[in-house]
Amino acid sequence: MAQKSKGPTAASFSPKEHKRATIAYWLIATFPLYFVAALLLFQSEDNLPPVAMLDNPPELLASVIIADDGETELGRYWKINRTSVEYRNISPYVTDALIATEDERFHDHSGVDFRAIGRAIINVGGAGGASTITQQLAKQLYTLQLRERQELARANGEAVESGSSGRIGRMWSRLNEKARENIIATRLEARFTKEEIITMYLNQFDFLYNAVGISNASKVYFNKKPAQLNMEEAAMLVGMCKNPGLYNPYTFKIKNYRISLARDKEVSPESITAKEIADARAADSLRALTRRNQVLMQWLKNSNEGNDALRQKLTQEEYDKLSKKPLVTDYQIVDHKRGIAPYFRESLRNEVTALLNTKKADGSLVYKREDGLPYDIYRDGLRIYTTLNADMQAHAEYALERHLKETLQPQFDRNNKSAKNWPFSNSLSDAEVKSILDASMRRSDRYRNLSEAGLSEEEIRRSFNEPVQMRVFSWNGERDTVMTPMDSMRYYKSFLQAGLVSIEPSTGFIKAWVGGANIDHFAYDHVKLGKRQVGSTIKPFVYAAGITMNVIKPGLVIPNISYCVDLYDPNGNPDGQWCPRNSDGSGNGGTISIQKGLALSKNNVAVYVMKQMGALAGPKTVAKLMRDMDIELRDLDVVPAMCLGSMDLSLYELIGAQATFVNKGIFNKPTSILRIEDRSGHVIYSAKSITKEAMNENVAYTVLKMMKGVVQGGTASRLRGGSEYGNIPYPTAAKTGTTQNNSDGWFVGLTPDLATGVWVGAEDRGVRFRSTEQGQGARTALPIYGYYMNKIYKDPKIAISTTDFEVPKNFDNSVFTLTGVEIDPVVADSTNVLPPDISF
Repeated sequence: MAQKSKGPTAASFSPKEHKRATIAYWLIATFPLYFVAALLLFQSEDNLPPVAMLDNPPELLASVIIADDGETELGRYWKINRTSVEYRNISPYVTDALIATEDERFHDHSGVDFRAIGRAIINVGGAGGASTITQQLAKQLYTLQLRERQELARANGEAVESGSSGRIGRMWSRLNEKARENIIATRLEARFTKEEIITMYLNQFDFLYNAVGISNASKVYFNKKPAQLNMEEAAMLVGMCKNPGLYNPYTFKIKNYRISLARDKEVSPESITAKEIADARAADSLRALTRRNQVLMQWLKNSNEGNDALRQKLTQEEYDKLSKKPLVTDYQIVDHKRGIAPYFRESLRNEVTALLNTKKADGSLVYKREDGLPYDIYRDGLRIYTTLNADMQAHAEYALERHLKETLQPQFDRNNKSAKNWPFSNSLSDAEVKSILDASMRRSDRYRNLSEAGLSEEEIRRSFNEPVQMRVFSWNGERDTVMTPMDSMRYYKSFLQAGLVSIEPSTGFIKAWVGGANIDHFAYDHVKLGKRQVGSTIKPFVYAAGITMNVIKPGLVIPNISYCVDLYDPNGNPDGQWCPRNSDGSGNGGTISIQKGLALSKNNVAVYVMKQMGALAGPKTVAKLMRDMDIELRDLDVVPAMCLGSMDLSLYELIGAQATFVNKGIFNKPTSILRIEDRSGHVIYSAKSITKEAMNENVAYTVLKMMKGVVQGGTASRLRGGSEYGNIPYPTAAKTGTTQNNSDGWFVGLTPDLATGVWVGAEDRGVRFRSTEQGQGARTALPIYGYYMNKIYKDPKIAISTTDFEVPKNFDNSVFTLTGVEIDPVVADSTNVLPPDISF
């Protein structure tokens, strides 16, 4: 029987052919190594970070906002919420679990683990990855940031590195990235210790949900410091290092599975069943637990093998116990808005950004980094030292919330519940209400998103009138409800808003800033952004102008009647008269002193002062005084009616100016920043005070003393009363204000150390109290001031003066003597007779 051929054997090859086959075999087998070597060899230094940058890696750090004590943190600015922590403040369980899972030979290699690379090549990645902790750090520090810059460049139409599009192009780009990471890793190893490298890695890693770095991750997921993490907590966090999105213990709790499953299956969300949702959620809930136990297994394996890199070995007994434990987290929500003074921090963000982008006349930056680029508050780890006092801020937030929640909003709801077009005033027509709501609709994010999605106006309106589930604000906490978006806008307009700002007159330093009731639901800042009619709070400036022009003095007694001011057109021609009346109808006889006119906020007395100054000279004099205190009025505001507060000003502007009366006529521009330091502690910016003499110190003190009468026997006398917000015995000058139709309530309180202002009103002026009795500033705004100052006076950590205002050396107190009448200047009344020798 014939034998089958066995094919060619080694003996059938000639020696020459055998040699060629051997060479070919080794060339093919070692090609990946040559390829990797070539990639490393031909990397351009232009595509690698400079050596100086390696010595000081570009760690992206949040900028920290610090209170006036130089220590208390108010909040942070970040796009990546990262906080650095030292190696000694990280639990050894974290570093042990990380080394055991991600890089067993971390202490044995110099940045690149060639054994791991060889294993990955032979097994085509099936036996685990080859990246070391140092290489992963290189990726975090440089590769990911380079990708971000390239994406930004593409968005701006700039040229980027070629070969980054298409599947082959993306593969080639990633190979180049890996080569650079290897080079960077070896250079990092030459510059830093193993402890420094693993610390940088843990400080850089993004654990998601605003938890970048081990410090923030410990806070977000376990509400602990990194040094306090136990074994199973450390294992969970390290498990996330493989893929934080896939192995996150929180995602399954908030993920919208109906939408996600519908997208994956390419079906409508309505077709997804409750069982499908439950199954998907259950599977995800186990993923993080399984991954945690894998980390514990690796830790046990390395402990059994005697890995010297581990500081804490894991025993079989510990593994058996820990692997059976449920995965328990204490999730903490972290975002920009959380914490104290959120409205202040939002305003400060804009101020600091504008400051750091200031340019010289030649176009170059005034403040810049060593590399010539502008500072970035989200990345550069700046320390922003502010003037804000954390204790005063806490008292201010308490006072505003207490009065709105416990007293004012309930009163307001009762006042408006029967309105025909709730919550709007009955004086508004249906058309006016519709116009207000339509304007709000068009300003909303919902409208903008629907419009950008291509929906027609009719479709958008229909969407706004379809009930949807939503979470809305209430003073008893957020509540889930179902209502139409249009009804939700009406609902939010029914809430009263408020603002408070407190300034140190001698420096202009802002000590407290509350821009609203709740920044999550009412983001508009009513300290600096909001501008409303100031009403009678303008009167102290009108009186100051009159005293400066020497046409009035506090003790002057005048007939308590209505006064008219002649009007002129722009060409100086007579244009009739302006004859306002007091809001309460008073002013029909008897006499009244100038100081009592201010104490009781009488409009007719303010009009008298304007009349004495002149219809042209008076408004211009007041406008100049305001300009010297950084308030630029519109031309149409510079008219005789300005004496009743017809102009719109912000609380920030008003209180900055009112503080001038306390500071002897010297205006200090309100300041919120003391200094800014870079991450190394070098001072970038130091505040310089901006001051200006706005009025003579005797004039300032005269008005200040008149304003004390507002508290002693005028519209703010309830500040001395027996209510919970009253009983303040210390020297206080003040002014109340109420605008037309009771749309705005104001209160200004001045002490030797603080100038504080409060505004209260609704978002729209058409939502308001029906009567002045309820809507006046003495009832809406004054109590907030009272609660605030009572807290401050009782706080031992706040050293606030209880003495009286300082009297100028050459002050002539005789200006307060009633002309021809000897009575108490504060309680002068209409029984006084006007001496016949007084001329007007």
